[in-house]
Amino acid sequence: MQDELNLTKLDRIFLINQLRILEVLCPDEASQLSVQREALERGYELLYDLDFEHINDGDSKMTADESREVWDTMDMFDAIERSMPENMDVSNFSMTKFAGYDGNNESKFMSFAQFTVERLKRFEYVPMQRPGYWNSHRPVRETYGRMLQKWKEVPSSERFTMSPEQVMLVLTAAIHPENR
Repeated sequence: MQDELNLTKLDRIFLINQLRILEVLCPDEASQLSVQREALERGYELLYDLDFEHINDGDSKMTADESREVWDTMDMFDAIERSMPENMDVSNFSMTKFAGYDGNNESKFMSFAQFTVERLKRFEYVPMQRPGYWNSHRPVRETYGRMLQKWKEVPSSERFTMSPEQVMLVLTAAIHPENR
């Protein structure tokens, strides 16, 4: 963790007791758990967050609004797929299916999308450019944002049964305004 973990003595007592219980319940992890417990018992502040690097905080934490943005994006791609006529020519559009998020610049979004599908078992039906592959290898959030803006202009009762014209408006929004 980047910031030091500030714990009161009572916080430490609670954590120490939890770690003692986990040492018994999880014998395969007991050795590492005992190191964490001992660091807390001895007051080694630098080591309080030992092995907690995986807990996201600060900018790496996914806010509720950011999570809704990912789910709205997945809903939008589902709606595009459902609404698009089979004979519609979309060869000029690269964003007809969900591409994931950029692993370098949008990693928390990429991780949340993957978690949503693989662990929560939600949006498993969303059409993907590469099924099961969550890294777009290029920033896409801004593009998705333009598309979402157009999709949300469609009355909510029509979003999953858009007309071909409405689908085209959403897909066209993926093209940067300077390139239209």
